[in-house]
Amino acid sequence: MTSLLRFSAALIALSLTLGGCTKVGTSSTTETTATNGTTAQSGGNPWTHHGVLRMANLSEPDSLNPVVGNQQIDSDLAMFWGGFLFNWSDQSKFVPELATELPTLANKGISADGKTITYHLRQGVLWHDGQPFTSDDVIFTYHAIMSKANNVPSTVGYDLIAAIDKLDDHTVRVHLKQSYAPFVATFFNQSGTPYPVLPAHILAKLPNINRADFNSRPVGTGPFIMDHWQRGSQIVFKANPKYWRGPPKLNEIQYNPVPSENTILTQLKSHDIDFEYNVSSANYELVKDIPGTVTTLTPFTQYGQLGINTSSANLSDVRVRQALWYALNVGEMIQRVTHGVNVPGHTDQPEFLWAYNPKTPQYSFDPAKARQLLDAAGWVPGKDGIRTKNGARLALTMAGVSGSATGSQVSVLAQRYFHDVGVDLEIKNYISSLFFASFGAGGIIQTGKFDLAFYSWLNGTDPDDSTLWMCDQFPPHGQNVYRFCNHDLDAAEKIALTNNDQAARKKAYDKIQDILAENVPAIIVWYNRRVAVANTDFKNFKPAHAVTSFWNSWEWEI
Repeated sequence: MTSLLRFSAALIALSLTLGGCTKVGTSSTTETTATNGTTAQSGGNPWTHHGVLRMANLSEPDSLNPVVGNQQIDSDLAMFWGGFLFNWSDQSKFVPELATELPTLANKGISADGKTITYHLRQGVLWHDGQPFTSDDVIFTYHAIMSKANNVPSTVGYDLIAAIDKLDDHTVRVHLKQSYAPFVATFFNQSGTPYPVLPAHILAKLPNINRADFNSRPVGTGPFIMDHWQRGSQIVFKANPKYWRGPPKLNEIQYNPVPSENTILTQLKSHDIDFEYNVSSANYELVKDIPGTVTTLTPFTQYGQLGINTSSANLSDVRVRQALWYALNVGEMIQRVTHGVNVPGHTDQPEFLWAYNPKTPQYSFDPAKARQLLDAAGWVPGKDGIRTKNGARLALTMAGVSGSATGSQVSVLAQRYFHDVGVDLEIKNYISSLFFASFGAGGIIQTGKFDLAFYSWLNGTDPDDSTLWMCDQFPPHGQNVYRFCNHDLDAAEKIALTNNDQAARKKAYDKIQDILAENVPAIIVWYNRRVAVANTDFKNFKPAHAVTSFWNSWEWEI
């Protein structure tokens, strides 16, 4: 997969090949799809370097410090050296790391008005250089994120902080300007822009941290110590003997950025690497039977969609938008494009997250129903099969990213499906930098220069989706590229954003999903499953379903 650039509280991702010991279907568990070859005798596979994990991926970091980095790989590798207040597990639960308890209303960590959050920090944690971790580090990192001198990708959530009080060396109290329910999932946690806590004793003296040596040789509190980075070749992490949980089971992790999926495939077959955690679904058939490896599929908080510009004249009628969803043969698309890796999507919330509404109406493949809706909307089939209304053809343009094999296949299939019900679809592809560019830079989706657009959305651990759908989130003020406005949805979003009671938030998200299903500002085509291939000697890899797969690296062993 190409590296994912991080946008605001969530990620818009070009690649749609992400993807989790039962048959998973659309469940929340990781599916072990194949164990290939003969697992090692008592001595293990002959190619295994015991205690050393050799892994590869397409991406090389722009920085090892996610606070000033712009790629997903920056955050992945920070799970080795860095420390967050909480990690997110394979069971979709927060796991205390630098904090000892998740603040809630029940434990009084969150005040009744939702504006004061108290964090109890773990004692006895040491930075890699031996200095103690304290409240000062949390407070410093907050100020670094908010400093205009630092090139930070997003301040969402942090910008709502009015003040942070240091109660003692291991207790901080955060005061918010207003109640913000996603805050706990955002603040040094596994959000769309996950930031680790940084060492004040190293960085506070600098005017800014944009070009600090720290960004290529970070000092953290995590289970592994950054050893060296040979750019273009390898990044090596060594076990931290003073990690607060105890020394990790691995002695060393070697991360190899390899800018070719074919080369990575060759290295997996030759066993020059042990692990590739994010294989393109296009290569699934090629990797799943490599001798001496095991392949897993992990459901992930990323969905592929056909975004709809509801302000487009031919798409302003909800019946036309509903007809398009009925016209799509999603099952065939998943098999042909992703080799069965991805799973059908129905709402913008994944089935494994607490916010998912199983009662939301779903669209099955039903061309007859699609034709009935188009008939009812006044679109009449012409002699060439394409529908017309008031002398105008039902012609749509679908925007995509040039060079994307996944996007190209989806576009061609959608073109055929839509033609079968009388819709003429033209495909226009753009370079990714223009397709995803900002509103001011004339970005295709931000400025609404499309009828339909194929791309994906990657969220964090909190179900907050307000930037996508609320009436005040039209670009350039948000990511509502659909130009969709519904005041009932806005009211539900405000409850979900301000109420810290999960039951109340669940009810609000149920309503939001129902409104989206009825009005169809986007067609959720599929939810991705992340494909990982590993040496059968690699144990205790328990991939999480959001943000990063690497939450428990201290338990990994080989």
